[in-house]
Amino acid sequence: MKLFTPDYYVESYRAIDIEKLKKRGICLLVCDIDNTLVAHDCAYADEDVRAFVERIKQSGIKIAFVSNNVKERVETFAKEFDAPCYPFAKKPLKITYRKMVKELGYAPHQIAVVGDQLLTDMLGANRMGFYTILTTPVAKRDLTCTKVNRIFENMVFQLLEKQGKLKRGEYDDKVL
Repeated sequence: MKLFTPDYYVESYRAIDIEKLKKRGICLLVCDIDNTLVAHDCAYADEDVRAFVERIKQSGIKIAFVSNNVKERVETFAKEFDAPCYPFAKKPLKITYRKMVKELGYAPHQIAVVGDQLLTDMLGANRMGFYTILTTPVAKRDLTCTKVNRIFENMVFQLLEKQGKLKRGEYDDKVL
């Protein structure tokens, strides 16, 4: 169950303590897009996301985007930030994360990944040895494949709660 357990659990990407990341030696924040930053059917970032990305960049941490969604959607979203993006990532497989490490030149301990799903984002990033940050989904609506994942994710949440490792809604940091 350790592979599903995030290192840091926040209510929203807006609650991420950037200083905490810097103290851990994080140099790259890899953000899932769909239901982590915006709803899956929102093509562009909103003002909150823009402000968040700007805070990350001003802190000296680089940013990249990763998604299991299609190239056009991911590139459209990431373009305004002039940041690397990795569409059709096949998370939780390691292939895209390995490519990212090679292309961007960071060691696994320097990378944090933020996402809203235990079965894709946390599992994939934990398998690579990245620092993992779980957020609550920004929207209730999901793609059909994600709805199926959420059924299994609920089972994993229940197991993690029984083991005392993670309880849904008991965040390390809340949005102020």
